[in-house]
Amino acid sequence: MAIRGSEALDVYDRTAEALPEAPELRAYDGAGLDAAARREIDPARRRAFRLFVAVVAVVCALGILRVQMTVWCVEALSENAELRSQTAEAEELARDLAVESSELSSAERIERIATQNLGLVYVGKGEPLASGDGSTRIPAAEGSPADAASAPESMG
Repeated sequence: MAIRGSEALDVYDRTAEALPEAPELRAYDGAGLDAAARREIDPARRRAFRLFVAVVAVVCALGILRVQMTVWCVEALSENAELRSQTAEAEELARDLAVESSELSSAERIERIATQNLGLVYVGKGEPLASGDGSTRIPAAEGSPADAASAPESMG
């Protein structure tokens, strides 16, 4: 509703006496929401809250420990599998080396290399072996390859 004409002057001419009085505001101690907000927290509630926080912390710590133990187990199993594969590879290499060693150290191969590649000859039966300077003389041993090589010839 709009104020028009001469009434506008009348509204603004009113003095403070014409307005109704506002009630006086007073503060009362010990009652209402303000007193409840200022009151200290109950010790029983404080203990219950601390217990709750402690239980949550223990449960979280146990969960983290469980996860960490699982990680350690997985790492150990992975390392174990890797060691088993390395062991299998090493065993296979050892078998291969044993076969190669037996091939390389066979008497026939050594004899072939000595006679064909190096030009060595067998010492006859009972002939002594002499060193290059002629000072050391070693009698030929019984059952030496020289004996074995000459045996078939003597029989036939």
